[in-house]
Amino acid sequence: MKNLKYILLLFLSATILSCSDTDNEPQYLLSNANIAGTYEVSSLTGNESETATSSSGAVVDLATSTIVGANFQISFDITASGTYEVSGLFREIKTTTPNGGATTTDEELLTIDSEGTYQINTLNNTINFIPTTGDFLEGTFNIETFTENIISITQDSETAEGSNTIYKTLNIGFTRNE
Repeated sequence: MKNLKYILLLFLSATILSCSDTDNEPQYLLSNANIAGTYEVSSLTGNESETATSSSGAVVDLATSTIVGANFQISFDITASGTYEVSGLFREIKTTTPNGGATTTDEELLTIDSEGTYQINTLNNTINFIPTTGDFLEGTFNIETFTENIISITQDSETAEGSNTIYKTLNIGFTRNE
């Protein structure tokens, strides 16, 4: 009976220790060679808020907006040599709520034709797009997800326009073409 308990305990220990840990799977390494390919835009969302600073220094919220992209017909080509090209069109739906006002929704068909160079920072997990034409992708984006088939990037920006400041968050998802 003691041997049966010993064998059972040994069997359970071996079973528990032999289970694989999926967290130890190697990640897909971020590099120019691994990111190179042709992608489609799969999602585009964003938030925008505008504030104004009065002469006394008080900050007032002017409006908040949500941005959603739809009907993507965009091709995004990125090369291992550090260049990119984005072209196509999509529909942008922007819903704006002014402070104390009625919410409005604007839809616009946007045409994109942009190209330039990019630089990857593997320490910060970022990609910096430097356009030579167009401005669809411009500046530094955090890489939220990077797999063999998916790239998800996010950019937070702040733009001053006189006494107004616009804060914007943009999230773009790309899916690699097979």
